[in-house]
Amino acid sequence: MKAPIHISEDLRFGAQIIDAWRQASALKLPASHHKPTSVVVSGMGGSTLGAHVLQSVFHDTLRVPFQISNDYHLPNHVGPDTLVIISSYSGTTEETLSAARDALRRKAHIVIMTNGGDLAAMAKKHKLPALIIDPEENPSNQPRMAIGYMAMSLAGILTQAGILKISEREIKSAAKAANTIDKKQSEALASHLENAFILLMSAEHLSGAVHVFNNQINENAKQLSVAQLIPELDHHFLEGITFPRSVKKHLVAVLFQSAHYSPRNQKRIKLTAELLQEQGICAIIVDVAGKNRLEEAWTCIGLGAHTSLALAQLHHINPWPVPNVTELKRRMTET
Repeated sequence: MKAPIHISEDLRFGAQIIDAWRQASALKLPASHHKPTSVVVSGMGGSTLGAHVLQSVFHDTLRVPFQISNDYHLPNHVGPDTLVIISSYSGTTEETLSAARDALRRKAHIVIMTNGGDLAAMAKKHKLPALIIDPEENPSNQPRMAIGYMAMSLAGILTQAGILKISEREIKSAAKAANTIDKKQSEALASHLENAFILLMSAEHLSGAVHVFNNQINENAKQLSVAQLIPELDHHFLEGITFPRSVKKHLVAVLFQSAHYSPRNQKRIKLTAELLQEQGICAIIVDVAGKNRLEEAWTCIGLGAHTSLALAQLHHINPWPVPNVTELKRRMTET
């Protein structure tokens, strides 16, 4: 029998939220960066998880178009009236550094968000406003586990730019929600998912949090999972569950239900789960708790992180190294 892997359960997401808001509040954006006509957040992997959370939670209150770019180049519309937030926890991500150079060429209003590396050096060289995050509350030092920093640092920047409105009270309630973890629930969910190809299904404001959940399953548990959105999946994905029949016994769908969804989407979650069951696919509905949409998002993120670590325990693996990602990066550097 393999020896158990010890994994710290002190993820400190709540502390990250408070610390990130404090650090972001100390950054003073130049007047030129206030009230842009659009916002693009550029980054890869864990460095844009926070952007996905904010985009979904505040989709109906963000004051300008908000886009996430995960590539070497920025969207064609980016120009002098665009606020481009370059996000890389390590500061060394090649795609993000390329996008930063692209933003400079286009004369966009740039803000750097990083822990250091080449990106911090670029900010200094070009005199760009930069939030150099001190991730004291991220004991794993993994970008994906710095979600509190990456989400609320970005929230602070957007608030200063006049794009997002969020109060201190909301920050504190979000931090409390991030700390409210039901260990038994995450362990029970992990036990259902241990040998499964996982289908994560959500809607509206939880789509960003479930994107984070998916990332944690992939990176921490080294397990296959995909995230799908309701109502969109009901118009195509639902037909794709008929074949191949041999795969169905390996699938488990987790559907995230919310009292803050529109009534029609609440109904869709229930009916989609029923149809999946009828097709021989195990479907689990998770009722996400929270007084508002932001609290629910952080409850979901916490559940995802702890479930992914519980899965890592079941797989007898260390969740922190990412050997496949590291190997691909190594091969990309070969001439």
